[in-house]
Amino acid sequence: MKKIAKSLLPLAALVFFGTCLVTGFDLLVVLMTSVGIANEAPSSYYQTLDIPIISVTLPIVGMFLFAVILLGLPGKPADAVESTAIKRGMRPSMNEEGKKDKRRLKAAA
Repeated sequence: MKKIAKSLLPLAALVFFGTCLVTGFDLLVVLMTSVGIANEAPSSYYQTLDIPIISVTLPIVGMFLFAVILLGLPGKPADAVESTAIKRGMRPSMNEEGKKDKRRLKAAA
């Protein structure tokens, strides 16, 4: 799985870059159409090139690629993470000792 994840990294980067380019093109078309430059030519090219479909599918493909990559990359092994449990030989704080003494006194009474 690690080899597959590493081999998908360039493709995911390419999809991310393509998504940024398509988004920039979308913004340019919207700005040109709203200002009235080229008399609806940007909108016709936008529809002819199927940019609305590409602008939806490309980010979805990128999300799936990044999910596969993240699932395939190895995480830290459990041994490398330090335990939060109290180790033997460590003395508990005074509050904990006092609570234990009170419990013992109540149990003895």
